[in-house]
Amino acid sequence: MYRLFCNKKMLFSRNFSEKFLDNYHYDDHCYQLLENTIDRIRYWLENETEDLNLDDVDNDILAVSINTIFKSAPAAGGVVLINDGIAAIERNGIPDLPKGHIENGESEDVAALREVYEETALSDLSIIKKLPSTFHCYLLNNQWTMKKTSWFLMKSDAVFDPKPQQEEGISKVFVLNKDNVNDFLEKTFVSLRITLEEEILKNINR
Repeated sequence: MYRLFCNKKMLFSRNFSEKFLDNYHYDDHCYQLLENTIDRIRYWLENETEDLNLDDVDNDILAVSINTIFKSAPAAGGVVLINDGIAAIERNGIPDLPKGHIENGESEDVAALREVYEETALSDLSIIKKLPSTFHCYLLNNQWTMKKTSWFLMKSDAVFDPKPQQEEGISKVFVLNKDNVNDFLEKTFVSLRITLEEEILKNINR
């Protein structure tokens, strides 16, 4: 299942997954199908307010279409277990999880650990496992950009003494628990909620 969020709407395909974005085979004889799919996605981006179901599109065609339309902006972040809860942040007034851009030559896991530390000052971090990625898009300088955020389940063995990275718009670092998790999920980004809600609730109620 692939989901690409754009504001409050979603492009999705039940047959597609992120692995196709980097591993596909395109046949030049499918040029017209490719053009039709690109036009279909562009129209949706610019004119539609409803979700777009692309279950009917071949996986290779969809991979080429997405890579043609969108500039990639990879990011990474963490669901960090701490104090019987999960570390969360408030960025520009919106509850979120710590994440940030992957630097050139940096691996996803290294970037996730670095960004979590920079945004929260939580130390003694270690990765437990990889989680599903989130995808959302936006228009920047007349170029459609797709941000893939690679998420990792982590833990911190340090004392919880956070310091929000204020220059990144982060006003506070706090612990998600049973008392505030529903409010967090209601107010955070829909891409994060839909993709990671099950993992968040599972670890808070562990």
